[in-house]
Amino acid sequence: MNNSIFISLSEGDKRLIFAILLGLVLVIFVIGYLGFLLTKLMKWQAKKMDSLVHDAVVTKVITDKKHLIKYGRKKNWNLFLKQAYIPLLIILFGTIILIIRSSIARDFNYNLFSTDNGFGTIFFTWKLTGNLTGNDMSLIRFNKLAIDNYPHLAASAWASYIAAPCYFVGGAWYLVVTSSLVARTIKLYKRSKEIFEKSLEGYNQTEADKLNNESNSSN
Repeated sequence: MNNSIFISLSEGDKRLIFAILLGLVLVIFVIGYLGFLLTKLMKWQAKKMDSLVHDAVVTKVITDKKHLIKYGRKKNWNLFLKQAYIPLLIILFGTIILIIRSSIARDFNYNLFSTDNGFGTIFFTWKLTGNLTGNDMSLIRFNKLAIDNYPHLAASAWASYIAAPCYFVGGAWYLVVTSSLVARTIKLYKRSKEIFEKSLEGYNQTEADKLNNESNSSN
């Protein structure tokens, strides 16, 4: 039994590998950029916590750490509910469309992203054709890549054209709102420590006594 594995690459195989690697690079870039935007958004939302509790702290309506956290949580969740109901309504609307479609077609196993009657009809999809060559996989060749679906509109996919965008938009929106809630919560606990937590860092009793004595002598 030959234990050596030889990989024979044709020009088509090389193009396929290049396309796959390029796709991976693009995916990594998009994910990284989205992560960067989400981080910037969370920092911006965290600053909103200051505006939510600013007046109560400055006017000394809040006088301790526990009260600040309780007050900040209430303000934070009220803002979250105001921001979250719209994306949730969008998701709910998409779900209602799917329920209506399934009730009419009497098909409750509907694949939303099917390339036959789902959202996948408007995208290119590919499949690998052919078989591996060689016995015991001693010789491996990449299969040919063939187009499985050309973008087209299908009347039977009408529900997916409404529901899928609702899920995408509503889901992304809700993710942003939830991330903002977390960012403001972290900021709240940070502020509660900064404002009300006592610290002796940098304090020197000898220096303090010396300053007090000098102040008394001058008086």
